[in-house]
Amino acid sequence: MLYSIRMRSAQGGAHEHGGHHISGAERLITTQDLTTITENLIQRALTHEKGRADFIRLTIEEVKPKDIITIPMLKMETYTAIDVSDGHKNACEFLANAGISKIAIDNAMSSLLSLQENMRGAILIDATTGKRLDNTGMRGIRVSRMDFKDTLQAKKHFDELGYTDNHVQEALVLASKVLSAPNVVGELCWSDDPNYIIGYVSANNIYHRITKMKPLHSNQGGRVFFVKTPVDITALQNYLERQPVLVDINL
Repeated sequence: MLYSIRMRSAQGGAHEHGGHHISGAERLITTQDLTTITENLIQRALTHEKGRADFIRLTIEEVKPKDIITIPMLKMETYTAIDVSDGHKNACEFLANAGISKIAIDNAMSSLLSLQENMRGAILIDATTGKRLDNTGMRGIRVSRMDFKDTLQAKKHFDELGYTDNHVQEALVLASKVLSAPNVVGELCWSDDPNYIIGYVSANNIYHRITKMKPLHSNQGGRVFFVKTPVDITALQNYLERQPVLVDINL
């Protein structure tokens, strides 16, 4: 039996009451891991580099096996950027190579660079017109209910590659689910963690890890999903937020 466990935390009260977003996490875990993972997520909220959360919300729900789908993990490639400008330039090229229009790419970049407060979720942008498709405001679309099919195998795999923190692993799970969604053709993301300057573009079944996407100590970050239209936005949002997905590194 698997459980979906979702954590979000803020400082200054709940997000919907004006609290500043600190951290969030999504896992699909077994019964025997439930206590350990719950403790780990609470500790993340209490010891995060962005500050100590005074609001922590944990949601734990049983997931029926028949509702779970399994998808392959995206292939990962790393681009070593000279500086932030170079990182952004190459991010734009990766997105353009996926057939995303210049106006959509420009609008996505300006949307992330102009954020005054970090969003909990993603912005949906029309891959052709560049217009925003969702109406979720600063909440955004929060991708949820996902994990590796075999977390121990995945950890061993990434440890051997030298990626021992959780940034790459969590990002690859999320990016793999996002690109498996109907009509999603790309993603642009960089973290709002002040000391993590790496970001990525996912497109054409590749997770392009880019080593410099923002200045060090900046807490500005976010993500954009590029969507081909016409699309059923309600169905797409439901898939991203509610469909349980396991990512298999062997597929």
